[in-house]
Order: sequence, then structure tokens, then C-alpha cells
Amino acid sequence: MGDRNKRPVILLKVPSSDDYYGSALRSHNLDPIFITPSHFVFKNLKQLQAKLLEPHKYAGIIFASPRCVQAVNEALGKTPLPSCWRALHNYSLGKNTHSAAWLTFQNLSTLGDHAVNANNLCDLIVETFGPKRDLPLLMPCGNGVGQTLRLRLVAQGFRVDACEVYESRSHPDFVNQMRHALKFKRMETIVFFGPSSVRSSLEFFGNYNVSLKDRKLIAVGSGTRKAMEESGMQANGVVDAADVDHLINIIKT
Repeated sequence: MGDRNKRPVILLKVPSSDDYYGSALRSHNLDPIFITPSHFVFKNLKQLQAKLLEPHKYAGIIFASPRCVQAVNEALGKTPLPSCWRALHNYSLGKNTHSAAWLTFQNLSTLGDHAVNANNLCDLIVETFGPKRDLPLLMPCGNGVGQTLRLRLVAQGFRVDACEVYESRSHPDFVNQMRHALKFKRMETIVFFGPSSVRSSLEFFGNYNVSLKDRKLIAVGSGTRKAMEESGMQANGVVDAADVDHLINIIKT
């Protein structure tokens, strides 16, 4: 499972052929071990489809993640997004989600490409929406995704129709891969990517009596840190997803 002369580090994220985390860690004498913590399952797509076919009942749509875009596309099947949505107040959280909506729905324009979190997007919606808030915003979301944004918008007087259309489940290979990786005596660092990695790990740690006392636990992103804190796990460091140098520094100190 990698170079025995390098210090192993578990990265709880989906591996990819061009993952810059892997190349950066290997260049610093670290041995990254990628373990996919969870996979996503769509649900309630029929209900979502019915809502999407009635744009006149909504003020607009909010895409909280690229997977929300994918869920809408799955719900529509071979049917294009009704054109009436284009004239409404449509938002996306972050550049990746914005790009996904643009490409998937034939150049659907959304605001929010510069928003980095739910608070940023909420502020943008408040600034751009206008005073009339009679109709709800449709917000397809996942379990554990979109709650902060929904609560903030409701507090600002918006109506939000949150439709849970996907959920995360532990990956079927997660337990075996974690058990194998933790056999390394030098396996002292675990890096968590996203709340789903925290949920899968918490269940694993409990079922197999894994001690975290002498391990370094690192959260990538504030949402991951919050999920760790709520689960009773203390993060030894928090890094931004784009700051791999900071991640390496925390691992090596």
C-alpha cells in the first residue's frame, strides 16, 4: 500500500488520476492513501420532477452543490429544464456549482459563483432578490447539505421549499480499506474531506474501537470541522480545500 520509506497519511476522499493532493504529498516524503468514505444515492426524484415542471409556483431555484445540479438533471430525465425557470431568481453556491448548472441546463444563468459558503450566498440572495417574497425558492439538497442556508434564508423572511434528493452512505469498501490502512504502526494522520467522511468514520471508529488519542485529525473546510466537533472529534488543524501547502505543514509539524 505505498512506499514504506514514506510516512503514510489517510485522505478520506475519492481518488482521481490528476489529484494534486497526491502529487504534492508524495513530493514531501509522504505516502497518501486515498479511501473513499461514502457514495451518494438519489431519492425523491419523482417529487422533484413534479416541482420542476411547475416553475410558476416558485420564485427561483437554489443549487447548493454540483450534486444538486446532477439530481435535477436525473429528475428531468430526457426532458429539458422548463424555459420559464430562466426568468426567475436562480442561484448556485460556488464556481463549480455555477459551472455545472450552466453546462447541464443549456447556459442557465445563476448568481453565486463567487460565494464560498452558505452565509455568502444568503447575503447575495438578500441583496439581489428584492422585497417581494411571496413565492418560495426551490432548493434540492442532500442529507446534511443546505441546512445552514435554508435556516438563514427563512430568518430573512424567505420561503424555502427544501427537497432532499440525495443522501450519503458509507462506501461498501470503506471498512476493509480503513482496517487495512490502520495496521500501519506509523499511521498517525487522518485527513477528513467533507461531513460525509466524518459520519462514515465515526461509525467505523465506534464499531472497531479505534483510538484517536495519538492520531492527528485534520479537517478540510469549516463544514468538515463543524461536523467533527458535533461528533465529538477534535480537529488538530483546519485547512482550506485549495491550500495543500498548509495541509502539508500541519501533517509534518
